[in-house]
Amino acid sequence: MILLILRGHKHALQNSLNKFFSGIGKCLKVPTASAYCQARQKLRPEVFEHLTNFVCDNFYRLYEKDGLVQRWRGRRLVACDGTYLNLPDNEETRGEFFLQTNQYEGVEAVQALTCVLYDLLNGLALCATLGTRTGETMPLLEQLWEKTKPGDILILDRGYADYRVLASAVAAGGRDVVIRLPMSGFKEARPLFIKGEGSPAEKIVELKYSPKARKYLREHGLPECIRVRFIRVELKNGEVEVLATTLLDSEQYPAPEFKWLYGKRWGEETFFNRVKNIFEVERFSGTSPLAIRQDHYGVLFLATLESVFAASDQQVLIEKSRQRQQQCEAKEEASQTGTETEVVPTKRQVTEPQVNHATSYVALLDRVVELLLGNDSAEKILEEMHHLFRTSPTRVRPGRSFERKPENQHRAERLRYHKYGKKIIA
Repeated sequence: MILLILRGHKHALQNSLNKFFSGIGKCLKVPTASAYCQARQKLRPEVFEHLTNFVCDNFYRLYEKDGLVQRWRGRRLVACDGTYLNLPDNEETRGEFFLQTNQYEGVEAVQALTCVLYDLLNGLALCATLGTRTGETMPLLEQLWEKTKPGDILILDRGYADYRVLASAVAAGGRDVVIRLPMSGFKEARPLFIKGEGSPAEKIVELKYSPKARKYLREHGLPECIRVRFIRVELKNGEVEVLATTLLDSEQYPAPEFKWLYGKRWGEETFFNRVKNIFEVERFSGTSPLAIRQDHYGVLFLATLESVFAASDQQVLIEKSRQRQQQCEAKEEASQTGTETEVVPTKRQVTEPQVNHATSYVALLDRVVELLLGNDSAEKILEEMHHLFRTSPTRVRPGRSFERKPENQHRAERLRYHKYGKKIIA
């Protein structure tokens, strides 16, 4: 059942079952679609969370020996963010999740908020929640915070600019946060939004709790006054951002490094893009809340497993790219000294190769059954997967950025994209 759910159902359900059982050599034992739907009711979604925890724990334990676990100053960079998923519209989903409406009469959609705790440097979805619209702060504090570890640095967006989050980091010990602040946030940080010679670039303040947080602080034994460091970051386009952090030591954590540090948070945004558009998490194999949760946590497990398998291939790609760059530089130097007669091409901007997740995900999906069934050919399957993971890598140009697409895009344009532009993984 776990493998059937992980494989997904891009075709009709019975056709998917026929293909699956034919692939494992049990064509004469193909169940009916009805039997499959009844059997999956006995499988709790928590099994996929258990598998994800198992993969993450072993990644840190085993890959650490090979130097493949990436950290910043010896600490893990973790982000938490949320995104809304569109769900099948029926009586059950309306009762368990929430109904989203807009200014147009009769336009409704059933949605759920998923919040994911994500290892930014290693690409692991550590844990997640799926529930109603309660904001992003409470899922972090009530469910995801206990999954963090001493030494973690949580990098959070403006939706988490809350005194309770800062106080939780101070009280937890060994954990720190970096939060982007809105202009309407803490009044102590507002002077840093003003550009000018007299405006401070950073400052440490005594921050007191807000009245709305008093009850929560007393229930959880959190401090009512904490020390917080505010840092101003100026972007290339002239805009100013202000970050709040519990990293108070300016010598160990200089202010100029926080621009890069907060910029790593964008890795979770690209993770959501990958999960929605490549892994197609919103293409559910059932309409019940149970099936939705199974598919949701199953996709996050596959995304994490794919990142683990790709870690060693990513290092191989980077090492090969550096060797090619050194060879080009050596040829260019030789041509300048007159010892090389070949024509050396113009030196291009250095780009870093990355595993193409669209390729690696399909390679994993095609082999996940044979891999997890524990066949004797597991080593051969892994060898094939690693070869495909290194095929057609994408390139990342340093400092490259894109403008956001306008939110008022016409519905006809969005429909055309989903019908003709979006690539469906079958």
